[in-house]
Amino acid sequence: MKFTIIGIGEVLWDIYGSEKYLGGAPANFAFHAHLLGNEGIVVSKVGKDKLGEEIIHTLRKKRLNTDFIQQDTNYHTGTVHVKLLPGSIPKFLCSKNVAFDYLELNNDLESLSGKVDAVLFGTLAQRNYVSRKTITDFLKLQKKAIIVYDANFRGFRKSHLSIVENSLLLSDILKVNDTEFIKLKKAFNEEKVGHISFLNRLLDEFNLELVCITFGRWGCLFFGKNDIIYSPGVKITPVDTVGSGDAFIAALVTGYLQEKPLKEVAEFSNYLGAFVALKKGATPSYSKKDIDNFINLFKERNIKKKFGDLLLSSF
Repeated sequence: MKFTIIGIGEVLWDIYGSEKYLGGAPANFAFHAHLLGNEGIVVSKVGKDKLGEEIIHTLRKKRLNTDFIQQDTNYHTGTVHVKLLPGSIPKFLCSKNVAFDYLELNNDLESLSGKVDAVLFGTLAQRNYVSRKTITDFLKLQKKAIIVYDANFRGFRKSHLSIVENSLLLSDILKVNDTEFIKLKKAFNEEKVGHISFLNRLLDEFNLELVCITFGRWGCLFFGKNDIIYSPGVKITPVDTVGSGDAFIAALVTGYLQEKPLKEVAEFSNYLGAFVALKKGATPSYSKKDIDNFINLFKERNIKKKFGDLLLSSF
């Protein structure tokens, strides 16, 4: 079944020296959802400039809907300068006060209400009040969609907690990595509370269906009201981990909408994230056959001794 899946927030260029790749977590997510057989839609704003036109052209070339990419004559298209540290860990320097900070809730966006199966949003595009209000109002219009908050706490401070809390209240699924999870605990003054207790607080206080924590090469943990599932990571040597988490969450959302068993969803999400980490840039093209071949070739999993058992006591 084909689902309508939206990434709302930033679309931008990831710049690696003299090279640039389509980026922005919500846009990456929509792209990977599209490659997984859904209608992936990017909702964002670019400048009416060369970089903005190139983004629209690139999305069309990748066969994504661009009807909901707004253009701004006052602000430039966003960019992120990426430096890969040892272990292919990215360091980001993001431009400020750019087009995606001024996303508007217009008639086109309102027309999507009731037609969407899932929406993903993050924290970065909420740094400006204009886009934050647009994202919040858009999410409130969605009556049947699964709402996914992919936290992405870049530059996160405790003063941002109100934005995070409001985001959680609007969400059904929270996705964080292990570092972001610890930051979240500190922000909630829960450093001394056990991980399971804190996860249960998140589920109960914000009425979440699922919390997903990723651990890089060590895989992921799904924590729901009736399920605790650990899935080991895939044994690879990454080339570029930018976009790996976005591919992971696209696979998670697709499997979740298909009502597949969570263990199966977690395993496939790990594989897709690992596949993307072997490619340069966040949005490499691939087919189902490519992923199937990758899974067959990389069956070895990163299973650290007792790691699954120890996750909930110490990251």
